[in-house]
Amino acid sequence: MFFRSRVAAEAAALMTYWRILRTRRPRSLPLSPLSSPSSSSSRTLSSHSEFIMEKERGQWSAFVAKNSSSAATRELNAEIEEEEEKHAHQWMMNNDLKLELQQLFNHHRYNNNKNNKNNIKNAASTKSEPTTGAQNYTTTKTTKQKKNEKKCVVGNVPEYICRSSSFSSGVATKKECDDATKTLVVAGRNEKTRSESDLLGELDTIPKSALYGIATQRAVDNYPITGVKLSHFPEFIRALAFVKKAAATANFKVGLISKEIFEAISIACDSLLDSNEHHGDFIVDVIQGGAGTSTNMAANEIIANLANLSLNKPIGSYEIVHPNDHVNLCQSTNDAYPTAAKLAVGLHHEKMVCELKLLIQSFRKKGDEFKYIVKMGRTQLQDAVPMTLGQEFNSFANSLESDLAYLMKNVNALYECNLGGTAIGTSITAHKEFSKESIDALKELTKLPFTSAKDFVEASSSTSSFLLFSSILRRIALKTSKICNDLRLLSSGPRCGFNEIDLPAVAPGSSIMPGKINPVIPEVMNQVCFQVIGADAAISMASEHAQLQLNAFEPLIVYNLLNSLDSMTNGLKVLREKCIDGITANEDVCASHVNNSIGIVTALLPKIGYKKATLVAKTALETNKPVSQVATEVLNFLSQDEADTLLNIENMTGVVAGDKNAEAKRNSYPKRGVDIESPQSAGGDKCNFWSYMYPPERQLFQSAGAM
Repeated sequence: MFFRSRVAAEAAALMTYWRILRTRRPRSLPLSPLSSPSSSSSRTLSSHSEFIMEKERGQWSAFVAKNSSSAATRELNAEIEEEEEKHAHQWMMNNDLKLELQQLFNHHRYNNNKNNKNNIKNAASTKSEPTTGAQNYTTTKTTKQKKNEKKCVVGNVPEYICRSSSFSSGVATKKECDDATKTLVVAGRNEKTRSESDLLGELDTIPKSALYGIATQRAVDNYPITGVKLSHFPEFIRALAFVKKAAATANFKVGLISKEIFEAISIACDSLLDSNEHHGDFIVDVIQGGAGTSTNMAANEIIANLANLSLNKPIGSYEIVHPNDHVNLCQSTNDAYPTAAKLAVGLHHEKMVCELKLLIQSFRKKGDEFKYIVKMGRTQLQDAVPMTLGQEFNSFANSLESDLAYLMKNVNALYECNLGGTAIGTSITAHKEFSKESIDALKELTKLPFTSAKDFVEASSSTSSFLLFSSILRRIALKTSKICNDLRLLSSGPRCGFNEIDLPAVAPGSSIMPGKINPVIPEVMNQVCFQVIGADAAISMASEHAQLQLNAFEPLIVYNLLNSLDSMTNGLKVLREKCIDGITANEDVCASHVNNSIGIVTALLPKIGYKKATLVAKTALETNKPVSQVATEVLNFLSQDEADTLLNIENMTGVVAGDKNAEAKRNSYPKRGVDIESPQSAGGDKCNFWSYMYPPERQLFQSAGAM
């Protein structure tokens, strides 16, 4: 009885350990813990998975040797083997396996295998059955197939690639491995490759149903830089479609293409304009060499294939519509790409304009909400003079509003384009009417004020419009970052900081300090602004590095502009929705700061002068008494009525006091400053003293600056 109880206990312990191991292994891959690496059980393992499982198997063996009796081991192993036989041996391939396949196909195919020239030519490819979901992959393998598995002479080829029941030799050749890897699994379906050729020769790695062609595939192989693809910027793809449709319209009008080709290209462009369905085929990295040639050719190839499909021709045939001869007719990358890039920035900037307007409105709303809350203004982080919280928030709105006007105005500089200038601005290969007709068509399609550049040669290498637009983004980023800095200071505390406003709490602030709330939204907006400022520096460098008749670094310029617009648009929205709209004021704290401030002594200057006002401030600091009490009771410089009048909050925050003539005159100047009565004038005992006066000359200067 004791022995049977012990066996049962040990079996239970062993089963528990086995279940733990199974939970660490990908599902649908049963494996006996007592089986060896050469077990007849069918497995499909990557080298990494084999390592993990061998490690677990070693742990199992050590556990068994230490804790189990032979009877318990045999009983448990029999149960597990029986369970194994009930399961299909399928492996769900993950992204690492997909990458391994792609890298294998791109690299090992170039190696030579001189010792196996006479091997059988037909390799057996992996038989795969798709599972649900774009990234789910499965393969199967039987015991018979495992016996015919072959070692790859190329090296680093997984066992599940080089296997076949047709080979008698024990080694798979390079050609056999090539053939085995030509079947890739994309988006949950088997997709064979097709072949195209260009100046450099033939390339047979293009997925058969891909809308792009050989130029795009070479770009994918050559520029794995940022991981950000053209499809990340749908406005850019639509801009390319607009340009290609405008070019096709012009070529049809001047008689260079038939109506059939024109309509097919138009249909293809419309499919890119109306939906994002085919945007996924724009897989080229945004950062690329060649001044944007890969982007232009990707558009040419995709539009050509869509056009041929509309004419019932297969992808990659280019029988009727050719990427270069028709889609790119009368164009070069050097005029089509920058025109599309400018249009993309123009289309994208509208989103940012909308968000910036909404943010300004939010600041205005808070300015109205806080217009009667008096607080201390500060210069160099020291107490200055009183103001209202509403004035502070309105200043935020005004600061951004001036830049909004520049943003909306200067975008028009992007609509001067060199379409039709072709390679270097001499319009070589272009019809003499193409430039005019294509720009007119683009203007009609986009409803934007496109114009032709005065000098195509200058325009071919110039990126000044990009540089100007980037500088405006930088200016907005700088001001927005400054506003976020102010918000973080004004909300600092809550007990030991300014604590004049409360920002909405959106997340706990610390992993160790309970109750702490951080200004995370202004912080993230600060970081967005830093990125935009840095991008402007990169754009400046790329703009300066133009050489002779072309700037080869426009892809960097375009990427940074579009990325900055994306980031700023999203950041401004988050700042408005999660921060500005929910700000509340701590009115009591603001009032306390004003009442205890020495800065209000500035309001006494017109009455008692600088020297006496300095004495009032010094005495107030030493005695810790209010300025009003020191000026009236301690030093007797003023009567209580005089002090109350001079220290009136409305006067100190810009509300006009005094006679009607003074008020009318003050209203004729910009709405800034303080109007208080002062005896310091040769004209009499009392006259109007302007702490901030704008002479008419300043108004003239402002008017000239706005012109």
